[in-house]
Amino acid sequence: MVSRNFRVILQLAVSLGLLALLVSQVDWSRSVPLLARANPWLVLALLVIYAADRVLMALKWRQLLRVLDPRLGKLGAVRVYYESTFVGFAMPLGGLGPDIVRYVRLTRLGIAPHVTLVSMGMERLVGFVATILLAAVGLAVLSALVSGSTLGDFAAAASACALAATSLAAVALFHPRAIDVGERLIARSRRIAHRAKNYVDAARAFASRRRLLVLNLGLSMLEQTTPVWTYWIGSRALETPFSLAACLAVAPVTIVIQRLPLSYGGLGLREGSAAALLVALGYDYSEVLIVLMMLFVVFIVSLLPGAVIFKRSPRLAEAPTPRAAR
Repeated sequence: MVSRNFRVILQLAVSLGLLALLVSQVDWSRSVPLLARANPWLVLALLVIYAADRVLMALKWRQLLRVLDPRLGKLGAVRVYYESTFVGFAMPLGGLGPDIVRYVRLTRLGIAPHVTLVSMGMERLVGFVATILLAAVGLAVLSALVSGSTLGDFAAAASACALAATSLAAVALFHPRAIDVGERLIARSRRIAHRAKNYVDAARAFASRRRLLVLNLGLSMLEQTTPVWTYWIGSRALETPFSLAACLAVAPVTIVIQRLPLSYGGLGLREGSAAALLVALGYDYSEVLIVLMMLFVVFIVSLLPGAVIFKRSPRLAEAPTPRAAR
């Protein structure tokens, strides 16, 4: 507990320090007028995109959950996902915060712990493949935009590495013998093998569902493009348009960077990396950072339904956590 609290405090300090540094470099005399002229309809479009993204994430997770247990309805999945996103961001629960919320809520519905955990594990694996694949595409586009430079050479090499990582993750996801390999590793310890049997059996249920996994991966790829469109629309809302190629080059890369466990929820790390890449592509730093700050505020507003659901739901502490259940 002490270690976790210290880590959260350290991550908050890193986020606040990065944000303070980034904001201190903004030319406010040029940036404030941009906010005053913001197009309200495009800002509203951003809210709609963020909401649609949350619904899509919920439904693609439910698609995986239904392989093991069909009881959670579409509306229920959306409610749980909204709540888990809000809690995961607003409370210092670490990177597994959203998963803990989903685990607790599904436990209350009588869904077996191994079913919930395996569905979330498959969701993360599919999401990892989609994230790294889109990052590979983004890095390739970035390499083309700044070809002949050190950044371009690095982006090309990183794109090749991302494609290799995507191939390995895809094998783990789609190859039917991947479960057998994992089971043999677990079988080396009888105690672990006995306790993991339900989880292995649940994971094996996906081995024959390649078509469903391909569809789910396609939905994940679609969902992963959300930052690309929010960058593109957000820049136009403030009359500082980024090209679609620049958005495709930058957004997927920042998704990967922000997931490094260095800051709180990627805050500061996301804005700093995106600003650095967009400035390298020739955009004005102050304009870029104002767009990124506006997108962050709109994203927070889009999570308000999750706050309402959380307030009206039973306390999370009243149900066991995954650690207690094991």
